[in-house]
Amino acid sequence: AYLKKERGICGHDIDCDIRANEAVCPPWYWKSVEVWPENFHEEIGGAYVKEMGTKILQRRLEDWEVVQCQRIEDALLWERYAAKRAQLREQCVACADVEPETARSIQYSANTTLDHKVNEVWLLHGTSEEAARAISRSNFLPSSGGCFGSGIYFADDAKKSNQYAKVKEDDCKIMLLCRVALGNVKKLPPGQDRSADRFADDPSVAASDY
Repeated sequence: AYLKKERGICGHDIDCDIRANEAVCPPWYWKSVEVWPENFHEEIGGAYVKEMGTKILQRRLEDWEVVQCQRIEDALLWERYAAKRAQLREQCVACADVEPETARSIQYSANTTLDHKVNEVWLLHGTSEEAARAISRSNFLPSSGGCFGSGIYFADDAKKSNQYAKVKEDDCKIMLLCRVALGNVKKLPPGQDRSADRFADDPSVAASDY
């Protein structure tokens, strides 16, 4: 495998996955990958997951502490996501120079399984505990509100996502770190922050169905 040859790590990167099976198989570091393609839903904790979450959070919220961090491993959600990602790949998405704030804290295995050809990145989503549990089982539902109209909203800045994270009874907040296949990226001019109507019919955006 690529990672073992280059880094001495038992695993493989996104290019290996695409050559093998169009990257429909879950990431090699998932604990549940051995039972694929059987159905599964696991919430995996551990030091690795918490360490990465802490690095991402504290880049912008230095005094905040990650109390608990879990990785969601869900067979059905991954199957749907991988299928959409493959669809973007077939549409020949234009690669953009996308380097979100989160990229600086993503560790090796989580980074090398990203498909940069479809502008796949890790982004944050602040929400409530109830909504987070629902998302982990049934995926996101596009919001009808927001500056840019209907869609799913993410940020690479923990401070921004923190504005939407709801406080629990124990004074903790919930924030999701998500794989996001951006597809074609539309960058707005400086000072332009509400432009849903301006680019709703832009084919470079609509082509990705996201």
